[in-house]
Amino acid sequence: MLHHSMPREFEIGDEVALTSTVITVLPSGRARVSIPSYNHPYAIDPPPKTRAGDKVVLVGDVTRVDREADKLTVRIDCGGLITVDKAAITRLKKHRRAGAG
Repeated sequence: MLHHSMPREFEIGDEVALTSTVITVLPSGRARVSIPSYNHPYAIDPPPKTRAGDKVVLVGDVTRVDREADKLTVRIDCGGLITVDKAAITRLKKHRRAGAG
């Protein structure tokens, strides 16, 4: 389960969510979305009946943490890699490491 209150220390493997806004639905059925702090449009397969202006949650795993720049690289479930500010993350599920035993 994703948690709403989260520490700001992220680790590789953490599952995070970002809230994007649909800019337009393309004739192909894909949607172009705007992701906070990611300065490029991003195309996704949207949920049914999605329209421009709708909010869509993207979930992915942290693949890189840049503590100096305060940014994370996230592999979104739909396959792409994006780098965003840590502040763009809306939810977090910490990665659990197997205990040494």
